[in-house]
Amino acid sequence: MVRGALLIAAVAAAIAVALSSSAASPVAHRTSTRALTRYSLVHGCYKLRARPGGTPIAAKRGPFRMQAAALGVYLLWGRHRDYLIDSGKGALASSGAPSNAAEWRVTGSARRGFKITNLATHKGRGVRFVRARGCTVYPEAQVNAKGSTFKGAGPQATVRGTAEGHAHVTAFEFIGGDFHCGQPWNRYGAPYALPASCAHYEQGTNGAFESFLDFGGPTRPSDMHGWPTFREWPSPTALVEEGDYYTGIERAWKAGLRLMETNLVDNEALCSVMTVKHNPCNDMAGVRIQNRDLHALQNYIDAQSGGPGKGWFRIVTNPFQARRVINQGKLAVIEGIEVSRLFGCGEMYDVPQCGRAQIDAGLREVRRMGVRTFFPVHEFDNAFGGTKMIAGDTGMIVNAGNRDETGSFWTLHPCAAKDQDAEQLSAPASGPVATLLNGPMASLLHGNPLPVYGPPPQCNVRGLTDLGAYVINRMIKTHVLIQLDHMSSKTATAALSIAEKHRYAGVVSAHCCSSPQLFRRIYNVGGFITPPVMPTEGFAGTLKADRAQRNSRYRFGFGWGSDMNGLGTQPGPTVSGPIKYPFKSYGGGVTFSRERWGQRVFDFNKDGLANYGMYADWLRQLQSVGGRPLMNDMFQGAEAYLDTWERAYGVPATSCRPARERFSNAGLGKALRLGASARAALYRAGQPVSRTGRSYGYCVAGRAGRVTALFNARGRIAMIASSAKGGRAGRIGPGASASGLSGRARELTPGVWVGGGRYVYGIRSGRVSFVATATASELRSAAKLRSDLQAAGFGIDVVLVGTKSPVQTVLPELDRMRSG
Repeated sequence: MVRGALLIAAVAAAIAVALSSSAASPVAHRTSTRALTRYSLVHGCYKLRARPGGTPIAAKRGPFRMQAAALGVYLLWGRHRDYLIDSGKGALASSGAPSNAAEWRVTGSARRGFKITNLATHKGRGVRFVRARGCTVYPEAQVNAKGSTFKGAGPQATVRGTAEGHAHVTAFEFIGGDFHCGQPWNRYGAPYALPASCAHYEQGTNGAFESFLDFGGPTRPSDMHGWPTFREWPSPTALVEEGDYYTGIERAWKAGLRLMETNLVDNEALCSVMTVKHNPCNDMAGVRIQNRDLHALQNYIDAQSGGPGKGWFRIVTNPFQARRVINQGKLAVIEGIEVSRLFGCGEMYDVPQCGRAQIDAGLREVRRMGVRTFFPVHEFDNAFGGTKMIAGDTGMIVNAGNRDETGSFWTLHPCAAKDQDAEQLSAPASGPVATLLNGPMASLLHGNPLPVYGPPPQCNVRGLTDLGAYVINRMIKTHVLIQLDHMSSKTATAALSIAEKHRYAGVVSAHCCSSPQLFRRIYNVGGFITPPVMPTEGFAGTLKADRAQRNSRYRFGFGWGSDMNGLGTQPGPTVSGPIKYPFKSYGGGVTFSRERWGQRVFDFNKDGLANYGMYADWLRQLQSVGGRPLMNDMFQGAEAYLDTWERAYGVPATSCRPARERFSNAGLGKALRLGASARAALYRAGQPVSRTGRSYGYCVAGRAGRVTALFNARGRIAMIASSAKGGRAGRIGPGASASGLSGRARELTPGVWVGGGRYVYGIRSGRVSFVATATASELRSAAKLRSDLQAAGFGIDVVLVGTKSPVQTVLPELDRMRSG
């Protein structure tokens, strides 16, 4: 978090500079005629009147922009571009910098009256908010997107949208909390989240390592200025400065991002050598801190959006909740963990530092947090297995950390090229790496030189341990998604074999440090794969190669792993396929102009993927490279991930219904039952081929036609219908002559007959076109039944008065589905 009065003062000065060129407010002034609530005041422009009495309050300083600092807590931003504060004795004054004295909690309602209470003095007063004009714009990073993004057809429908497989939204807290400059939000907005000066974070070892990562050596540009000018950051190679500011994520969401897996991340060894830090150097302590941060960010976005639950950023804990969230048009956020000493389970000199009881306790704790996926192994060997290692110069520093954490450096042996782990370099005698390891990071080596490794291909000798196998089995039992990346090839192969043995689909490879030789097996078990982000032409080629390994039994969708804020570089500007501004989102609902933070205007053609908001621009270039087929795969990414997650929860994979399944008044066979919930239908009948707003569609083994389960407004199955020959209701099935219904059924409405209790028969051209069974409430109204049959996609015949021949109603049909 931003600390210190000096920083507050510096940012306040920067705000004054930025305001001269500030764009319009990121959230339009609200003109709703609905009754105000303590939350809907957000971003509005108001004068204050005393209650009772109506005397103007701070009239010379207002009107005030209501800038949310938290849910129900506001900064009152005056027309002189300053903050309304309580001076300490109940008197009102102005300040150029925010503080607790500038924060006001609003309670009450429009009917009962509002009260504002100062958070510093705890003194309150009754107020009436009067809509006004002429408020100044609060300084904030811009989204620069106009239009409404899309929603789903219904809560249970197939989702559309892209998937981010590996983000680090809360990484500003890792490595001691004073290593990363900036954060994804701040109570006081962008000028304080994206500070003008990063000097606090550049002291001692912090600064030396930052310079190495950002600029490849001990020196950095003299002007690392943040808000409002952003001279050197954010950029694709600025790895230790904030790239995930929340308005950037919002821009990506408006471009179609619907699923994000974000990892709580830390590194104890690197933390231990930092000169400045305020967080403990303990992986699980870091996980707890970042878990609180992620929920705080969700609340902050809710505050900007009008109240609890109204924000577009929603943390989810199961695939069924995620589907509902995405179909509401929001971003489903899945919480993961990426640390080396998970549950405190490191190892020292090959002796594990935990046991099964500690693992079980750790699993219970992280599930209570809402975590639903994690990496059993990260950058260091641990009690569960060996690491994939990190390549290049950074790998030498991480290897030194492995020595510090485990008592030994990585041990390698020759292996097949297809199985090789990250190539390891021998330490140079001089240069940036030597300067770090012989200087501020020397303590990691404990007086030992780095090993000299042989030529590649080589692999980490460590594989999955007994405790590692225990963890994988416990993950399967508790439906936790297994992240295979960062495991050595030997470890990943053994972990995947356990998943295969259990037919467990919850296996994910979503960014760097993967084992590509296992991809086909991951697809075959029903898992999900995304590559690390890369320039669009290379990404299109990777998608094509991965698609060739897919298993056609499962839906294919693709995504990316940004690793932004997690020390992952982003694509720079490319000379091929420049994008033109403004551009429209895929689907056309939102128009994007160049993103703006303060005085900095981003252009993908010049800046590359400089911050998370530029994923909207990257997708636009990807569309020009790969066209509609590639974008369809990308926009099936969220659905493919949810399919994998459902299977991890025990939902059977898609399979066709038996050809001769029989109807009864209770349902179709044993799998589809009237009155069952959508989730129960999934567990009994498996994943459907299609999910519309109100129905699940299934193919029928060896037959043309389909089976459809239609849900009512309460999400319960109200009707099950089949157009496949072989399915029978009361011994009559599709294809039979309509004359066979004589004496067995009665005509409820033209083209629809009912008989045998709850059986429904559709007639087309003198033959039965479909059979169904429905609930009693479904059969009470002929109009409702006809409407629901249309919603299920079944055509019926209507006999017009004065004619003898049937006129077929033209209704949309689902694709014919056959088994392979």
